[in-house]
Amino acid sequence: MEDFQIKYNKTSQLLKKAVSYYYHGNSCACQYPRFMQIVGINCIHYKASFKAWETTLLIEKAKPYFEIETLKNGSENTNEKWTCRKCKSQFNYGWSDFSIAVERDVLFPIKLNAKEKGEKAMKPIPLYLGLYGHSYPSKKEITNVNFDAFKTYIMEK
Repeated sequence: MEDFQIKYNKTSQLLKKAVSYYYHGNSCACQYPRFMQIVGINCIHYKASFKAWETTLLIEKAKPYFEIETLKNGSENTNEKWTCRKCKSQFNYGWSDFSIAVERDVLFPIKLNAKEKGEKAMKPIPLYLGLYGHSYPSKKEITNVNFDAFKTYIMEK
């Protein structure tokens, strides 16, 4: 079995490549439903307590492409308004910790200006690193896949 750190680094590199793909030419990540799906994985929607590693990594890789404004009020420990530098779509970014072991972040749209361009998002959501936490959604919602399957999904091949 592959060591988690190796899998994490491999996934981090892949998601860096994916974000570069999204921003190629006149595009931006806001046009890609699969990007939107993964950055929007929120354990609260599933009435559970978990972190999606791919969500955290993809948000981290996309962050330089957004203008960020700290919000004083909100339901999370950290609340920010992110505005896409290309299409000016607006998102709420939130980070919360649920326990000493589980924290999660999420990026969800509040105003989309981009016209959808990428492949449709699918369910169950395929993740390679997967989830970490106390309680999880069903495999009908989110499922683990091998690296090649995740790469095919996120790179839209």
